[in-house]
Amino acid sequence: MADLTTHFLGMTFPNPFVLASAPITATGDHIIEGFKAGWGGAVLKTIGLEPTPTPSPRIFTLKSGRSKWGMVNLELITELTLEQWQSEIVRIKTAFPDRPVIASIMGGGHKEDWQQVIDALEPCGVSGFEMNVSCPNYAEERGAQLGQDPHSLRQAVGWVRKSTRLPVIVKLTPNVTDIVALARTAIESGADGITATNTLSGLAGIDLETLDPLPTVDRLSAFGGYSGPGLKPVALRCAAAISKAIRPPLIGCGGIGRWQDAAEFMAAGASLVEVCTAVMWNGYGLVDGLIKGLEAYLDDHQMASPAALSGKALPHLVKFSGLNLERRKVAWVDEARCNACGQCVTACDSGGAWAIELFGKKAQISVVRCIGCGLCVGVCPSNGIAMVPVEGSAA
Repeated sequence: MADLTTHFLGMTFPNPFVLASAPITATGDHIIEGFKAGWGGAVLKTIGLEPTPTPSPRIFTLKSGRSKWGMVNLELITELTLEQWQSEIVRIKTAFPDRPVIASIMGGGHKEDWQQVIDALEPCGVSGFEMNVSCPNYAEERGAQLGQDPHSLRQAVGWVRKSTRLPVIVKLTPNVTDIVALARTAIESGADGITATNTLSGLAGIDLETLDPLPTVDRLSAFGGYSGPGLKPVALRCAAAISKAIRPPLIGCGGIGRWQDAAEFMAAGASLVEVCTAVMWNGYGLVDGLIKGLEAYLDDHQMASPAALSGKALPHLVKFSGLNLERRKVAWVDEARCNACGQCVTACDSGGAWAIELFGKKAQISVVRCIGCGLCVGVCPSNGIAMVPVEGSAA
């Protein structure tokens, strides 16, 4: 059986599944419960010199019926003081001495903002520091803006690097035009690794009866952090782009809720993955399915550990100009699965090429008309359509 033990920047994790800095790591009790459930490590809810109160309500889940695709939060950093966190860290490490605990930290435009936090927490037994330079709920020179400005980022990473010998990881924001350039700046400035990514800046919605933005606090709201499954394609792109360009030690984060999501981030270059929203929705016990699923996948593919998977998809990721534009595929219907629902016909008539018709109780596809876009594959509820090569097209 595959061994999920993961070594990362001198830290040893019993498995690659880490609780992200969030409400799920807001106190020692939260983290201890997570470790009891089997999580491989945890990143503390972001700590600064001063605790920060948060509004109520501050979380809004985007859903349709039972289907949830995202969440927007107005969370800020921890509501605990530095002194309280010192006690909490000692308590966590006493209960789980071999489990890595990474302190997420945030400072401002002065080196003392960062160094005082590090000096207070390092003696308590933390395994490393994750710099939160990417919280979209901050407008001042910390949080989002710090992670968007190369000069400020270089300065802050330098301050932290000089303040500790422990691993320094920078958690980047996807709210930028070139995340690779910022990752490179962080590494060149002394960071040991990168977490990709934090949340996107988003607005959860607007109540059409009251016209109040959501979540509403006395009829007011603000832009918050968008997370959950809908964030995954953006976060995965960021992780893959960073890995493809500079291949730093990488933690994947953003929209991970299934073992398949975690495996995809690993194939894109990550060694560890951080999970948040899925735990808030489903509880700490989620990790059991993540562990079993990843173990089975690695065994089925004869990989001894997650390290064997890391980065394996990167050679297949190219620029658009590197794609074979001569090769043509068309859609093919598996008649045993087709239930003649007609969704593929509707999709093809509006977004394709009028290539699908219903004959009797089965969909039929015109090879001549089909343009090979793949739209019908995604809308078929019975997984009854696949893309197949056209005989004679370029290989």
